[in-house]
Amino acid sequence: MATASQRKVKVGVAGCGVVATAYYLPCLMHMETVELVAVCDRFPARTQGCARLFGVKEQYADYDEMIASADIEAVFILTAPGTHVPFALQAVRAGKHVLIQKPMATRMPDARAIAEAVRKAHVKALIEPSSGTALDPDVAQLRDLVRKGVLGDVLWFSLGYTGPTAYGPSLGSNPYGQDAFYTRDSGGFLFDFPYAPTQIVGVLGACKSVMAQARISVADHMIVPEGKYDEFLSQVNDPEAANYWDVVLDLPRTQFVRMEYYDNVYSLYEMANGSIGTCHAGRIYHPVLPGTGGGSLQVFGTEGNLLFGAGYTASIITRRKELLPHVDADGWYHIPLRGDASKARWPQPTPGAFNYYHESTRHFIDCILHDHEPVVGLDWGLHITEMMAGAVESYTSGQRYDMTTTLDY
Repeated sequence: MATASQRKVKVGVAGCGVVATAYYLPCLMHMETVELVAVCDRFPARTQGCARLFGVKEQYADYDEMIASADIEAVFILTAPGTHVPFALQAVRAGKHVLIQKPMATRMPDARAIAEAVRKAHVKALIEPSSGTALDPDVAQLRDLVRKGVLGDVLWFSLGYTGPTAYGPSLGSNPYGQDAFYTRDSGGFLFDFPYAPTQIVGVLGACKSVMAQARISVADHMIVPEGKYDEFLSQVNDPEAANYWDVVLDLPRTQFVRMEYYDNVYSLYEMANGSIGTCHAGRIYHPVLPGTGGGSLQVFGTEGNLLFGAGYTASIITRRKELLPHVDADGWYHIPLRGDASKARWPQPTPGAFNYYHESTRHFIDCILHDHEPVVGLDWGLHITEMMAGAVESYTSGQRYDMTTTLDY
């Protein structure tokens, strides 16, 4: 009988879009503990491309057929957000472990339905994204320092993406993906951006309540037509060069789409530790002067401050210097960036930095093999989802939304 380290987890991938071919499949194909059994997509050119590039054995155009017929025990759900709930429920009820790309859901009843099904089936569920969580050792260290009191009592924080330092081809809204980013089912830019509440909770712990305002501020957009991705994939011969972001940012945007869900959401969060802070979610970028910001999380306490960015992963200045590993000549403790940030093009992970797609994949497979619960599991996914869904509820009702979920994190 094979041991956990010897056996391979049989994997099926639903959705052969950009994140699948750029991030998940290249990671999966190199893992000794994974057998890539099947891929599924409604576009045959994409399943054919994935089979050719990544050595996947079976191709499906119908998700129901893959779940019923393929010999798989885990499903990576990498499809458009509007399909995440039905696809996750179907896989879990068939006894499959699931990794769900963000968002888990756009409504709390749907998120709770997934959680209930997972618990009933006794399978694993990893809810993306894992960036900004304890799966990243830098975030784990920052969370530990905050817990130990390096900032004293946390007073307030802010997080909102204001933009780069110049206009360029990568600016504006998402350059492709009507179903992924623009339709009402997708949740718009708010639910495409769980990175913000994830980073806040990753450092400060659970959220208690939210008040929010929401708008559709820019309704009309131009994007790259969907077929351009299929053309790109048909021409790629190296699986390590299947990152569509390398080309799509520079392609002409000739397809008109309308934003159907909120693209401009401003939330005021009250945290369980007593701090309050603001969070802006939007994807319309405008230049700022170098050194004036750019949207990184900033946290202020009675004993010190914590800032992300400014050329570092994060930096802390504090009166409680004895809690820090060291202090640099400028009085700050800096966590350096990993990799060469100058070579990265948004939204690709900086080369050498924490790549949440890869780390989540390895963590998910390890949890299956060794029967561990994922760090970014159901409780985490429910809480982050509620921070976004609660913002919509607050705006709709005109009232503060009190969180019903929490985290022992």
